[in-house]
Amino acid sequence: MTCAPSPHPPGGTSMMRFDPFREIEELTQRMDRAIGQGSGSVRLAPPVDVHEDESGLELTLDLPGVQPDAIQIEAENNTLTVQAERKYARTEGRTAHRVERAYGTLARTFSVPAKYDLTKVEADFDHGTLTIKVPRSEASQKRAVTVRSGGQLTAPKTVDASANTTSGSSQQA
Repeated sequence: MTCAPSPHPPGGTSMMRFDPFREIEELTQRMDRAIGQGSGSVRLAPPVDVHEDESGLELTLDLPGVQPDAIQIEAENNTLTVQAERKYARTEGRTAHRVERAYGTLARTFSVPAKYDLTKVEADFDHGTLTIKVPRSEASQKRAVTVRSGGQLTAPKTVDASANTTSGSSQQA
């Protein structure tokens, strides 16, 4: 920490501690007021886990203190956006001496590859945890293809595009 002269005492100089983090916080508050965000309004990015299996993607977000009706999920153009509002409840006749928990808009935007179907997104909210499931599109899923040989049908073969392998038997049906 460094010391800087204090501008407050009119006839002399005194030393006060310089705290760069306090300066950054004050600058952030001034910028928020300048662009119209009120005091205490913060934009947060909630933590997320993203998992993938053969059925699709699963995103799990922590949204503690958020009401289910305050959650919005939008899927458009290979983009999935999650937005929620966590409001601070002021109580009349009560003074807050310290408010450290974050309140305001929580938002995350995800780019989703084309192999997933954003028209079939499902979401479940339970005990402050939002789980979003995005299934694979039908075009990207494995399927059995029947092969004809000399006009006769053979057993279907499954082709896994990701592994470039084939499986199945070649017995005639």
